[in-house]
Amino acid sequence: MTVLLVAFLFATVPPASAVRGVTTDGQTIEGRWSGPGGEGQIRIEAGGSTKVLRLDELLSLRWQASQTAPASQPQSLPLLVRLKDGSHVWARLLGGNSDRLELETPWTKSLAVPLPSLAAICQAGAQNQALQGAFDQAWADRKPDEDQLLLFRNDRVTTLRGALESLGADGGSFRWRDRSVPFAVQKTFAVVMAVGRSTPPPAQAICSLRDGCTWAGQIVGIEADSLRLRLNMGTVLSLPIEQMSEIRFRSDRVLFLSDLTPAKYEFEPFGATRWPYRVNRSVANRPMRIGDQSFDQGIGVHSRSVLTYDVPQGFRQLAATIGIDEAVGSQGNVIFRVLADGKEVFNSGPVTGCDAPRPLLATIEGARQIHLVVEYGEDLDIGDQADWADVRLIK
Repeated sequence: MTVLLVAFLFATVPPASAVRGVTTDGQTIEGRWSGPGGEGQIRIEAGGSTKVLRLDELLSLRWQASQTAPASQPQSLPLLVRLKDGSHVWARLLGGNSDRLELETPWTKSLAVPLPSLAAICQAGAQNQALQGAFDQAWADRKPDEDQLLLFRNDRVTTLRGALESLGADGGSFRWRDRSVPFAVQKTFAVVMAVGRSTPPPAQAICSLRDGCTWAGQIVGIEADSLRLRLNMGTVLSLPIEQMSEIRFRSDRVLFLSDLTPAKYEFEPFGATRWPYRVNRSVANRPMRIGDQSFDQGIGVHSRSVLTYDVPQGFRQLAATIGIDEAVGSQGNVIFRVLADGKEVFNSGPVTGCDAPRPLLATIEGARQIHLVVEYGEDLDIGDQADWADVRLIK
């Protein structure tokens, strides 16, 4: 009887989740999630020992890929809502006005969102490929001081540029050419907000779930099977570890260069094409991807380019993942260099489109300026779409 009971208990306890942690300086720890390790700490069982890691020394935690079908938009939640803090969730609009939206999500029956926190909202999703394509393009090319209203009518998308005035359960109002244009929520629409409007401080943690939702906030509790996340709006969510896909962390020990404006950008074209640098996108304005790894943060450039940044006091190291963007396949041949006050502190040697993502960690202690240089390789500038992924300063 005792043996049967023990066997039953072991059968009903789910196995620990396989997880891969990356520290702020780029070290990788692979093992099994083991829950909290004290205040502001987590534990990972790796190689027969327990590693205790502080949250402020972690860049990310990624759980083993789910074996279930990919997440799809629930029919009862017809909207994709993006917030300026990095959250994006499936939702249904319950109400709203000129100040706030009230949303139902997979994790909340009712969530009040201040309108200035809204980054974008899109209806229909994959059910309407024309609108989805226009929305993706509008999101990639967000304007500094103009909201965009996308309306799908008669098999075509019309884009109005102006300012969102209000949005509620039945419809909204959009200021266009000095007049208010009403639109109905029942119709197919999308709104992309200007990037120049109020921006919240970076969230401590951005949690991506297997259902396709991502929540940004402050971790206020960790258990063996869940963690509690306080959103910027004050709501606290309890998120099961078994539903977790990835957590990306922010702390005052790390400063991403994508959050800074460079002191100078220099580009030396090999031919006639001039390439601007891109923030959190590849230089071709696509999602950043090196090999089989995707990155939400970083800087995309083309050879030959030099980005110069002033270094705030207290930062000792520069870290990144470097490589040729996956979009160009096996093309591309460049050299990544880092200079600290004019002195070279990192040289990658030749990097090609056939190479895997490569970690970078360089000492810059005491430097007042750094230069991120991408030189031409051996194949002229063909396919030289280079990514400084997750490029960051570390204290």
